[in-house]
Amino acid sequence: MKKKAIICTALLLAALAAYLLYPAKTAKASGDGPFTVHFTCDTAGRLEPCGCFTGQHGGLTRLRTWLEERKDYKQSIKLDVGGAIAGEEDFDIIQYRYLARAYSTMGYSALNMGAREAALPPSTLAELSRTSPVPMLSASLVRSDDRSNILEPFRIIEKDGTRIGILGVVSPKSVPTPGAGLTVLGLNEAIDRHLPALTAKTDIVFLLAFASESELRQLASDYFEFALILGGDVSGPNQDIIRENDSIILFTTNQARTVGTLEGRFEKRGRTHIADPSYRIMLLKEEIPQNPELRDLVSSYRKEIAKTPLAIDATEQSDPNAIPGVISSATYVGSETCKQCHAEDHAKWSNTGHAHAFATLQKTGSEADPHCVKCHTVGFGKPGGYRRPLGGQSLTDVGCESCHGPASEHVARYLHGKPSNFRFRPLGPGDCTTCHYGEFSRTFVWDEFWPPVSHGKKDKPGD
Repeated sequence: MKKKAIICTALLLAALAAYLLYPAKTAKASGDGPFTVHFTCDTAGRLEPCGCFTGQHGGLTRLRTWLEERKDYKQSIKLDVGGAIAGEEDFDIIQYRYLARAYSTMGYSALNMGAREAALPPSTLAELSRTSPVPMLSASLVRSDDRSNILEPFRIIEKDGTRIGILGVVSPKSVPTPGAGLTVLGLNEAIDRHLPALTAKTDIVFLLAFASESELRQLASDYFEFALILGGDVSGPNQDIIRENDSIILFTTNQARTVGTLEGRFEKRGRTHIADPSYRIMLLKEEIPQNPELRDLVSSYRKEIAKTPLAIDATEQSDPNAIPGVISSATYVGSETCKQCHAEDHAKWSNTGHAHAFATLQKTGSEADPHCVKCHTVGFGKPGGYRRPLGGQSLTDVGCESCHGPASEHVARYLHGKPSNFRFRPLGPGDCTTCHYGEFSRTFVWDEFWPPVSHGKKDKPGD
């Protein structure tokens, strides 16, 4: 017995020495650890930069390349705050399906709904959600008849043992005209419906809010539960970390030209908080190569859109900007008709990029994409204007009537020997910026853009 006691004592002493020399590693508490969030907003259909001029930034094709170069690419959390869709036309719906596939290849966890998505009817949103490989979120968008949610209001993901709740909302102030049969709840009402259940199931909650900066701040003031609020419906990206109440507020925008990145660590203090945050906005510059897989996806989209009949192809299409009840008596005649009397102006136009605008679409295979065609043809989407079934045979390029309007009445009176009582309205910067804006143009400056295309009496518009 004495010998056995000595052996046990020796073993205990050895174990104690081993513990002191080689202390056991303690398990990391749930809710602790580093993380990275990459987020985007207001992609506006930019699968790729359109290629209208050199020096263009952005596009999801560049975003994926940039993300893949990050060391934490696969482990990072990737979210979109809303505004990914370009509009509410049938071709926008087709394109959104490709956008969702692009986000999926990058490992996005959720797509929040913004103002443009909120312009769609419930049936369209539900169908898009059914086929989307990335969850589409909105606690704000409900059916008008029974106020039931159209989409998932929130999503729960896990990062190294931390349960993260992601709640999506859009401000009704951001949505001028909701889709037929759709109601946009007030921000607080939408949040209050789901926040208690979400906090009960998670360690930390992120809010995706397509809303103004003042609304983002107010939400942070109203709710202590949001560790992170990502926006939104803002005028531009923000480089700074905004702290309000217990929340960190960040936002970006800019048609897929920027991505926001937050790095920090989860810290368990009651509910999990964000500690040691660092934040930056990245501009997706032209030097970043476009991802080949996503470029193939763009090509697939263009092939589908080219063979799909669209509402805008109909001959009875009407100008959405026309004054109700007023029917235009003039139709489009084409730049070659204008040339007969305005040969000097036509010759000057022929040496500008406007005269070769349609050819630039053909080089990229985008000559059937309505998003591109509208700024590279004459009168697209208006009565008597260019239609895709014409296949580039007439009314192509940025012609005379693209700016001056349909000229048939002007031509007819002249051919009949009658003085024309028709005067083209004066032109100004507003006419140019219908196409020369955002990613489609360098920063528009009238005094720089007008001289290369100047023509007419005294080379001044309106004379």
